[in-house]
This record gives sequence, C-alpha cells and structure tokens, in this order.
Amino acid sequence: MRCWALAALLACSCTTSPAGPREDERVERPARPPLAPFDECVVTTYREPATSAAHVPVCSSLPLASHPPTGGEHFGTWAAFGVYDAPIPWGFLIHSMEHGAVVLGYRCEEPCPEVVSELVAIAEGIDDPRCRGEDFPRRVIVAPMPDLDVALVALAWEHGYLATCLDPPSLRAFVDARYGRGPEDTCFAGADRAADGWCP
Repeated sequence: MRCWALAALLACSCTTSPAGPREDERVERPARPPLAPFDECVVTTYREPATSAAHVPVCSSLPLASHPPTGGEHFGTWAAFGVYDAPIPWGFLIHSMEHGAVVLGYRCEEPCPEVVSELVAIAEGIDDPRCRGEDFPRRVIVAPMPDLDVALVALAWEHGYLATCLDPPSLRAFVDARYGRGPEDTCFAGADRAADGWCP
C-alpha cells in the first residue's frame, strides 16, 4: 500500500499499517466505459471497521490502516466541506468523514472536467435537513487524489467505494446510503487551509 505521495507538497507524513478485514465486499462490472488507464469498469464497495477514532496533532505522522482510509486516527481539525482543486491530507479528510461527510476523490491522467462535474452534481444534489442554515448546506468534499490506485473513490466513515469508471447510478446509491452516518453527526464548519498549503 502506498502512503500519501505528495509529502513534500503537504509537509505531513503517514504510514500504513496492515489493513483490517474488509466486510460485505461487493464487486460489480457496470456497462460503462473505463477511465484511463483502466481497461474495464469495476466498482467495489465494502465496509472496513475503524480501529480508532483518536486525534493526533495536526500535520503529524498519521498511521493509516488502509489506502484509501475510511476511518481511524485523524487530525483534531477537519476539512471544510466543498470542492477543492488540490489534494487534502488524509488526517483532515478522515475527521470530516467522522462528522458524516462523504469524500469524493478522483485521479485523472489528463484533465477530466466531465468526472469532476458529475461528482459536483452528486454533491449539490444532496438535501441535508441537519445542515440547512449552516455555512455549508451539505457535508461533501470533492478533491483530486493523485495517489489512488483506481480512477475515483467515495469514502464515508467505515465504508468505501472504489471505481475504475464513472458509474453515476452506483455512485449516487453509495452516497445516499452512507451520507450523514458518521459517529459524530454534525455540520460545524471545518478548516480550509488550501491557500496556505494545508501543512506548511
């Protein structure tokens, strides 16, 4: 398993521990075109119980139980919900998942505005009664993840969706099923450190 590949950019390190067992793993092959460099559309969903929910200092070394993570130790600050054009360190994202967020990540070999547009559309289609009137009306983060082993992911606390293609029906079904189900169900605004590089 690989760690966050942009350590120099993000100035925070992580290590991986042996992954715990995945539960309820399901593999589907929708009739969709694969995204480069993949030659087949494969969608995998699973549950991966979190081994911890402890806070570690912001931008410190972070042990990841798996890649991409769906829970575990995380920073004491979470990432603000929204759309980003640069990667976000896992410690912020995991904490956002703990608050019920779904994180939508993508890895494109070339610019892929159609993929980003679909992820944003899925995010904007969520109506979250708990977050109405808050600074962020929905708990979703969309961001590039250049170290993924697949084309796109949807991650929620203890649940993952991995895909080598863009299959909106299965992606929307995962988001609908897992949204707002973190152990800390809150809409409080998180931090947006993108302008300063997250971990300068």
